[in-house]
Amino acid sequence: MLGGLLPGIVDAHVHYFNPTRSSWALARFARLSAPRLRRFVPTPALSLAARVGTSADRLYGLDSSILTSAYEPAQYSSDAVALLSIAGVGVESVVQVESHWRPARDPESLMNSSFDELKYLTALPHGQKGPALGATVTAADPRHPLFGAALDRQLAYSDRVRAVRFKWARHADPELPDWCDEPDVVASTSFLKGFEELAERDLAFVSVAYSHQLGQLDMLARRFPDTTIIVEHMGMPAGAFGPVGAQTGMTAAARAEILSLWRERTAMIANRPNVVVKVSGLGLALLGYGRETSGTIASRAVLADMAGPLVLHLVDRFGPDRVIFGSDSPVDRPNSPIGMTVGALLDVLGDRGDHLLTQLFAGNAKRIYRF
Repeated sequence: MLGGLLPGIVDAHVHYFNPTRSSWALARFARLSAPRLRRFVPTPALSLAARVGTSADRLYGLDSSILTSAYEPAQYSSDAVALLSIAGVGVESVVQVESHWRPARDPESLMNSSFDELKYLTALPHGQKGPALGATVTAADPRHPLFGAALDRQLAYSDRVRAVRFKWARHADPELPDWCDEPDVVASTSFLKGFEELAERDLAFVSVAYSHQLGQLDMLARRFPDTTIIVEHMGMPAGAFGPVGAQTGMTAAARAEILSLWRERTAMIANRPNVVVKVSGLGLALLGYGRETSGTIASRAVLADMAGPLVLHLVDRFGPDRVIFGSDSPVDRPNSPIGMTVGALLDVLGDRGDHLLTQLFAGNAKRIYRF
């Protein structure tokens, strides 16, 4: 239990969105969702448009049920109320992470959409119908010539922007999603030039990649030792717990190889003091819990048993001051609601001491995201 250790949890990975207002959700209906036309289109029509094509979201490990209605501070608070009995505290503040789950049509549209999302986000009733907003993580492509200008636009609009999230995940399995069109992108000249812009603005870099790609972050961390690099979702070892895609994690030997490589790569980047890891995405279907995207983790005990060894490895390698908790709400909710996630982590780490718990569930996020 966390009561008495901290005033409240800092959830460093929450997605707030509204499918009838988010430009990323309506991008495929460019004419329908154009600002000059949107006010003339009935809300039910917009809701229907946001739902169309969501069967493709299964490719990204998403349950379509979470994408068809708004998820805002009030909805998050309803999910998080379970923490009072499970952890002894509620959620004090959140870090809102951009919600562009599908690959962007092009880098410029991504940056424009991110600015629209920032305006929507900052207008939500933080601290009134839900926890306070500690910081926000935006989406942008460092390779784009206007990357720096896009960052300045967002920083001028809000003082809560603390990090840039870039999805460069690519996988050899044809049925696992690629979010980036370029292999080895973090070593490219255009990316490194953009990364300098990020570093100059004292922003953190949030990395979304598969576990076999993590070794490339070693070079990036060495080149920019003063910039914090945050590894999302425990490094995303797709297929570690069971078959996913067309050919990943199909046998016990294959899953052992995935985990072995994951341990090796995470241990490598843990040697870089500017790299931190987010203990999030524990319920992601891409990890291989089952062919369905929801309801495949039977209980808190099962989650602790499966994800526990990974969490302990990360804590042992990165130490108590470079691990951050994130619920990945509402993406993980169909598989692992926030109460189950926090409960499982307490079961795994409860005997590791108060310092680890206070840092994991609040202190590190406040320091790293500077709030």
